[in-house]
Amino acid sequence: MGFGKLLEEKMKAKNVKQAELAEAVGLPKTTLSSMILRDNTKIEIEKFLKICKYLDCNPEDFYSEFKTQNKKMPPLFTAKYYQLDPHGKEMVDTVLEMEYTRCTATEQDEDEEQHITLRLSYLAASAGTGDYLDSEDYEHITVKRTETTLQADFAVRVNGDSMEPTYHDGEILLVEGTPYINVGDIGIFVVNGNGYVKEYGGDRLISHNEDFEDIMLHDYDVVICSGRVIGVLEE
Repeated sequence: MGFGKLLEEKMKAKNVKQAELAEAVGLPKTTLSSMILRDNTKIEIEKFLKICKYLDCNPEDFYSEFKTQNKKMPPLFTAKYYQLDPHGKEMVDTVLEMEYTRCTATEQDEDEEQHITLRLSYLAASAGTGDYLDSEDYEHITVKRTETTLQADFAVRVNGDSMEPTYHDGEILLVEGTPYINVGDIGIFVVNGNGYVKEYGGDRLISHNEDFEDIMLHDYDVVICSGRVIGVLEE
């Protein structure tokens, strides 16, 4: 009998379900299921000890039962570990956790150095007749770390083709948040609740596609500049 089956027996004895145990110790339910179904013993010491604490069982119970039924050493610990006093075990656990974190953090750190998290608006900015954009709802996306993405405060998707050939329908624009931009800059605007990506022309919002008319701005219009477009997010 392997670790997963022993764990399943402990859970049944305490009438604890997989979902309950997974939530209690901070493990994905799929990971816990894999441990039980596939007899997988790959688990962090910290998580293993939390499981034992929640099930009110001694970690040595796993060793004792495994040794009795299999006459083999469990893959989680060695016999020497169980001969240590509480202080010795605590020292081993501490060093093991530190080294595990150091070794597994390398790839994660490298990935984090190459990527950043950016807000992407749930609503698109229209490159056409206008979309309702009076909202601050965003999702977070992971993007490649570049000078441009580092400068961006959020991203928004283009809807329509009035800004072709500069920007195309479906592209994700990187935006530097600012309430003011210069004439000739391309920005994200909300005019009377409708969102646009357009070139700022002072008294109008300019479309780059000749098939679309410019949007004239009047004194009675409520015009908000959400930011300046600084680039397109690479695939």
